[in-house]
Amino acid sequence: MNKILIAVNVLLIAAVVFLFYKMYDHQPSATPAEEPKEQEVTQKAATAEKQVTQVGNTPTGKIAYVDIDRLNEESLEIIDLIAESKKRKNNIEASVESLSMQYQKKVEEFQMSQKARIATESDLRNKAHEIETIEKEAQNKQLMMDNLSMDISEKNAQFQKHVKNVLVKWNNGRYDYVLSYSEAVPSLLLGNTTLEVTSEVIELLNKEYKERKATKK
Repeated sequence: MNKILIAVNVLLIAAVVFLFYKMYDHQPSATPAEEPKEQEVTQKAATAEKQVTQVGNTPTGKIAYVDIDRLNEESLEIIDLIAESKKRKNNIEASVESLSMQYQKKVEEFQMSQKARIATESDLRNKAHEIETIEKEAQNKQLMMDNLSMDISEKNAQFQKHVKNVLVKWNNGRYDYVLSYSEAVPSLLLGNTTLEVTSEVIELLNKEYKERKATKK
C-alpha cells in the first residue's frame, strides 16, 4: 500500500506539464487504461482533427517565427486544458490523502485487535478485508493517474496538430518558413523581432478556440 501511495504522489507531482512545449515534439500515445466513466467521457469528447494539406507555392524569401513560451502562456485552449488537468490532479490527490489516513487507521486497529486477542476470527477477517479494499482503491487511483498523464499527452498532440492546421490556413503562401522559438529549447538563437508573428497567431488561435467552445455549447 505504501509503495502504491508513494508512486501515485510521484506521478501527481509530474502530472501537469506544459501541453505545448515545442512546436513539433510529437510522441506516440499509449492506449489508456480503464478508468471511471467521468474520465472516459473526457477522453471521448476529444475528436481527431483532419490534417490540412499544405500546398507548395512560389518562394517568397520570407521567414517568420512564433514564440512558443508566449503561446503557452496566452493560448486560451492551453490555459483551459491546464486548469482542467490541475482540477483532476487535485481530486486524485485528495482521494489519495484520504485513503492513506484510512489505511493507517485500519492497520493500527487490526494490529491492536490481533495483539489484544479480544477480536474474533470473523472480526479480524472483516478488518483485513477492509484493508484490502483500501489497497484496491489506491491501485485504482494509480490507474487514474496514469490515464491523466496519457490524456495530457493525447491533448498535447491534438493541439500541436491544430496549431499546424491553423498556421497552414493563416500563412497561405505569405512565408516560406514559420519557425519556433523557446528560451527553454532555443533552436532559434537570434531573430529579427520584426519577423515575429506570435501575437497574430495567438489572436487567431484564441478566436478560433472561442468559436469552437461556443459551437460545443
